[in-house]
Amino acid sequence: MNFQLTDREDKVKVLTFDRQDNKMNILSSAVLLELEKILDDLANDDSCRGLVFISGKTDQFIVGADINEIDNMSTPEEAIRCCQQMEKIISKLASFSFPTVSAVHGQCLGGGLELILCCTYRIASDSLLTKFAAPEIKLGLIPGAGGTQRLPRLIGIIAGLDMILTGRNYLSKKAVRVGLVDAVVPQSILLDVACQYALKSGGKKRSPHLIKKLVPQLVLEKNVLGRKMVARKAREGVTKKTKGFYPAAYKALEAVVDGLEMPLAKGLLLEANLFSQLVCTRECQSLIHLFKATTNLKKNPHLDKGQAKFGERGIEQIGVIGAGFMGSGLTTLTVDRGCNVLISDPDTKAIAKLLQHASSYFSKQVQRRRLKKFQHPQKLAMISPATTIVGFNTCDLVIEAVYEDLELKRQLVAEFERRVADDRIFASNTSALPISKIAEGAQHPERIIGMHFFSPVEKMPLLEIVVTKKTAPWVISRAVEFGQMLNKQVIIVQDRPGFYTTRVLAFFLSEALKVLAEGCPIEDIDQALTDFGFPVGPMTLIDEVGIDIGLHVLETLAKQQMLDKPDYLDRLIEQGYLGRKSGKGFYRYRDGKKLTADDNIYSIIKPQDTFPSANEARDLITDRCLLLFVNEAVKCLDEQIIDSALAGDVGAVFGLGFPPFWGGPFKYIDHVGCQSIVQNLNILRDKHGERFTPAPRLLKMADHSEKFFPNND
Repeated sequence: MNFQLTDREDKVKVLTFDRQDNKMNILSSAVLLELEKILDDLANDDSCRGLVFISGKTDQFIVGADINEIDNMSTPEEAIRCCQQMEKIISKLASFSFPTVSAVHGQCLGGGLELILCCTYRIASDSLLTKFAAPEIKLGLIPGAGGTQRLPRLIGIIAGLDMILTGRNYLSKKAVRVGLVDAVVPQSILLDVACQYALKSGGKKRSPHLIKKLVPQLVLEKNVLGRKMVARKAREGVTKKTKGFYPAAYKALEAVVDGLEMPLAKGLLLEANLFSQLVCTRECQSLIHLFKATTNLKKNPHLDKGQAKFGERGIEQIGVIGAGFMGSGLTTLTVDRGCNVLISDPDTKAIAKLLQHASSYFSKQVQRRRLKKFQHPQKLAMISPATTIVGFNTCDLVIEAVYEDLELKRQLVAEFERRVADDRIFASNTSALPISKIAEGAQHPERIIGMHFFSPVEKMPLLEIVVTKKTAPWVISRAVEFGQMLNKQVIIVQDRPGFYTTRVLAFFLSEALKVLAEGCPIEDIDQALTDFGFPVGPMTLIDEVGIDIGLHVLETLAKQQMLDKPDYLDRLIEQGYLGRKSGKGFYRYRDGKKLTADDNIYSIIKPQDTFPSANEARDLITDRCLLLFVNEAVKCLDEQIIDSALAGDVGAVFGLGFPPFWGGPFKYIDHVGCQSIVQNLNILRDKHGERFTPAPRLLKMADHSEKFFPNND
């Protein structure tokens, strides 16, 4: 039994939901049928004066519907039936003659949010664990059990659309401000207060304070013209943000805007129909695939080794060597997650700049109400700057974030080993230098690991952990633990040239540079790839990274005879073309803002003018850059640089901007078909060279019509 019904002396009944077969309170079809029977029995219970719905989990209320059941829906008709069945069951909470109250502590997401919308009252704990969200949009879906109808009816169109279109979390304080919950109380009295609300009679009334606050919004939304204006603005925002790639956002708008013009019953039917139109789309399948992939990769493969080494001792303090851009971001994010940082850099000006960056970052956190004002100096006090690594022996982990110089990194390893105890870890934040080379000559190479963060560290969600043949499992476990503490998506890769992300990105960018040398305009190259779905084009990306840094990476891989670096990059750098940081690159910049492409580039490059006309160009640019990216990803799997296609998709999407609505390079192959990919690669190989030779695994899979994810795993 997943539900326990208890009676109180005041005739209020408490229904506790605690799944016995799962750590998560998920609303599966079996759970819903069990709930339906209980609610039907309560409907015939004349002794009940009120009902309180509460969770038996310590950190969550209900985290949503069963993703696997949604993923297994094969037809729109099946999706409609499931939506209507779930809505019919949870809406029984709204049909009782007595008050129903949801007592929410912990995450209340998706189907959980839709369930509490059917209650008379909603009471929330003041814990930071308590969050409300409608995250279906992140899965390429819309709420399907009444969320698009009941939520805007309760809190208004503007706030309702904000929750539905963004999927963002509302903490309890914001939830009560918009009218989503009726009261916020300490967790210790949550049940008692909820029971008091369950005994209320005379109908629910909004507080005068809330009514006064919502007056401007209500005036706007209570008339047809106002609603049309809200809808128009929302559609403009959706188009700007999604660029038309995510159909769920438009379906959500339709459900909310059109549904509010109908009686609730018709609005619910509209919602179910729109939900069903999304379930079998490529976008939905891709986003659910990514959700399941990230969930799967949260498992620490060497957790037992880490626990054997450290027991329950967590990471309390780290050391960062290098106060540059990467070191600053890493320091700030680590402190933000509650961990002390020792920062070392011989350049005191760099340290001062780092502290200024941290102060600015936490000031913004205060402005956004994510921090209290008094916490700002407390956060800064967690940073201890120095010009040497004296004192780093107290750090659980030391990360170097200096520039890409092999000898310098080796010197830092030697100094680390002289000063730091044997159970401490040295991590190199490098994007291309082999970790095994950095560890050469080390007394304890098993303690050395790569931790490739992406810029800007505070925003980019991926961490690529690079392991050598000598890296100890307990070191890997500790690195994964730290990455998860920073809330990063973590993938583990083997120490090969370029690792995974740098290698596939290098081939992608190198091909764009070849296309440029053949005479294709800079803007056309970028436009072709952004039209496919990348957030920025390759030429813009090189400018952002820095042309000099891009050249260094290409040179590193060229030495391994993996690709050819364009000769003209040296000439660009000699003439001061470094990208955004120098104010000129493939594009011109003014005050850091990108302007048009720099036509002077062409006189330096001296393009061959062999690229096809504009009518043929876009698809050819996309095919050459994209298929090389995809093919190299498969080669990385063949060479066991990554251990799974799941890791390859997560790394490409969260680290390199591969379009999420395609699901990553491996899911993209499944969508398009191996035979088609191989056929196009062979055409490109015959015309442009052996670099387009299909990966062995692709050839084998094409022969047998196989997929990387045959069961939508």
